[in-house]
Amino acid sequence: WYRRDDQYSREKLSGDLEKLNSWYLDRGYVDFSVDSTQVSISPDRQDMFLTAGVTEGEQYKIASVQVTGDTILPKEQIERLVLVKPDQIFSRRLLEISSDAIINTLSNVGYAFAQVNPIPDVHREDKTVGINMQVVPGPRVNVRRITYKGNSRTSDEVIRREMRQFEGAWYSQAAIDRSKIRLQQLGYFETVDVETVPVPGTNDQVDVVYNLKETTSGSFVFGLGFSQLSGLTAQVQLSQTNFLGSGNQVSVQAQRNDYMQRYDFSFRNPYFTDNGLSLGYNLWWRELDYSDFNTAQYSTNSGAAQAVFGLPITETDTVTAMLGIDTNEILVFPGSTPASIVDYVLAMDRQTFHAWRAELGWGRNSLDSYLTPTRGMQQRVWLETTLPGSTAEYYKLNYNISKFWPLSRHFVLNTRAELGYGDSYGNDKTRNLCRTAGNYSCVEGDDDFIRTITASGLPFFENFYAGGVRSVRGFTDNTLGPRDAPTGNPNYLQPIGGAFKTVGSLEMYFPTLLDTPAARVSAFFDVGNVYKDYDAFDAGDLRMSTGIALMWRSPMGPISISYAFPIKKEDTVRDANGNVISEGDELERLQFTFGGTF
Repeated sequence: WYRRDDQYSREKLSGDLEKLNSWYLDRGYVDFSVDSTQVSISPDRQDMFLTAGVTEGEQYKIASVQVTGDTILPKEQIERLVLVKPDQIFSRRLLEISSDAIINTLSNVGYAFAQVNPIPDVHREDKTVGINMQVVPGPRVNVRRITYKGNSRTSDEVIRREMRQFEGAWYSQAAIDRSKIRLQQLGYFETVDVETVPVPGTNDQVDVVYNLKETTSGSFVFGLGFSQLSGLTAQVQLSQTNFLGSGNQVSVQAQRNDYMQRYDFSFRNPYFTDNGLSLGYNLWWRELDYSDFNTAQYSTNSGAAQAVFGLPITETDTVTAMLGIDTNEILVFPGSTPASIVDYVLAMDRQTFHAWRAELGWGRNSLDSYLTPTRGMQQRVWLETTLPGSTAEYYKLNYNISKFWPLSRHFVLNTRAELGYGDSYGNDKTRNLCRTAGNYSCVEGDDDFIRTITASGLPFFENFYAGGVRSVRGFTDNTLGPRDAPTGNPNYLQPIGGAFKTVGSLEMYFPTLLDTPAARVSAFFDVGNVYKDYDAFDAGDLRMSTGIALMWRSPMGPISISYAFPIKKEDTVRDANGNVISEGDELERLQFTFGGTF
């Protein structure tokens, strides 16, 4: 009812009868025919009755297959592209696929107007069909000119550097299609269509025209609010992935309230050099109270300056590197901050951490579209580490993968996984905690001695987190994984993250359900959790959820809404005195994100 496909339409009925004819021809019924079609209406004029009279006939098999004509390429190479074989059930669909394969192969070496005519020889006596695949290559064609239409904001230079088909070169369908995919991966265009136009007066030249429909490539987010806790809150974020049509990416963000100040600036030029070397800069300063992010009670004052590089090594593979310097001042609050965090800061005997930071990564992207992919894979692995001489010496290894499987026109399956692991590589820092402030010489057995504390492993401020709309939906953001309580307050358990993260997802998209490329409905199954370290991993502790989601590029901005049902969760466990032994998961079934665009 919502698509109105239950209403009578003469055009749709004709199309359905053609589908019926194709269905039988794909299964060997060469003599199938629709003999009559009747359309009648009910006496109350509310319903239509459709009746089709058909003749199925007998099922035919393939008797022989041969390739004739000027094949250009070696005949054996062309014959390998033919899928129909003797003694198979006749299938018009396999014939069409074989013809298209031959045409595409010839079009990649310049024969843009190649044709393949499957000529059937029907033997009704023994119910067999002989097939003659007649190849007509036509003239070899080169591309005279490549033009673009519809790019009112994006400059031609940004588009031309993505081309794999060149002017003056032999026509290549593969290069033209690859150029189309690269344009779709930019995220600047809602649709990209290609047409080949013969040049008047000649039969060996064509013009290639890319028809583009630009989409919003920037976002503007503004927020204003007030609460007794944080007072007046203001946030402004401005980002452009196609700044002034140059293809450069620029982002500026400012956010401030009584407990947070955040200022970010980033810039990236994807073609700093003609061979595709990208160069970017990140500058930021943040004064954050982490309790605002559903994590432990502590605050940080941090800043960083970074340079980011990227170099394509193949058509789909890129190597990235980052060098930077940062500072991070940690403010803990005994009695409110979890004991493990307070002990780490005390053992390091400092509140400010300085780091020289480096990152090296590799990524592969074969998705067919940046905005709404339906096939292909995107994966990235990267190592982030502080260099020797930093206050804390540690590393983090990350791996993300997402693969789209087009099951049919109506269903696209996305399989996604994220893994993260971190640890220290320097010596552990150990310190004896003394009752007298400033006393660092007490040892075990002294009256002044309290206990020995150690700072080891991945620093708490670099821990991984899970839960939320971009992780395991149905669970409150950043709340999965280990928890800890302040000394003297065992019931005040807080999420502190962990050094090992594993998250996975299966999501089935229904691209045609809403009949618009700007919206997608999906059903998902999420699984994952965060652990103190790799040795603490237990598959039995994985959290799971399932639900439905809507992704919509609305005129007001991109909107993502999900409703999840946690199917594997943990409830709060208390002892006989009411003390919390194990904190239960924090659930949030309805989750959404929203941002304005321009």
